[in-house]
Amino acid sequence: MALEKEADAVVQVKGNQPTLLDACASLALHRVAAQCDVQHDKGHGRIETRTVHTFDVPPHWMPEEWQALVCQVAKIERTSERKTRDGWVRTAETAWWISTTPLSAADFQLAIRGHWSVENQNHYVRDVTLHEDACRTRNKPCVLARLRSMALNCLRAARVQNIAVELQRHAMNFERLRRCAYGNART
Repeated sequence: MALEKEADAVVQVKGNQPTLLDACASLALHRVAAQCDVQHDKGHGRIETRTVHTFDVPPHWMPEEWQALVCQVAKIERTSERKTRDGWVRTAETAWWISTTPLSAADFQLAIRGHWSVENQNHYVRDVTLHEDACRTRNKPCVLARLRSMALNCLRAARVQNIAVELQRHAMNFERLRRCAYGNART
């Protein structure tokens, strides 16, 4: 398996790749982390701590089909504390990520946070507001996906605050949508 384009990737390893996941976990058990980065966030009623440990991949450690691609492994430990009526509730999880290029632990943090930013700003809106996952279109679904993208791009270009509210406002008034899309004052 070889990359056709010269591009690097940071990808989360999940249970659908059990051999790769086991290799990542085993690496952390048998090797010392190259770097560590810890970040704390407070907001939305919770305190979150994310710890990233990076591991360089030695030769012949990864499954054969992955060895040439995986340059680095990151172990991300997230702990979250939420305040409830009964006190603080703590949850913890561990995630594994791989990279095709060496990154510092801080850069891994940035890349993963960037991934979640896309997830929250784009995929969540598509799934929840536009009900994209529930769509039963089977004939050329990519056309409908492009129309959704165009609608989101128009609303974002107009700097709307709430996509769901603006979709409702524009649903029955095409002229309002046209004015909004071309930068005229919102009415």
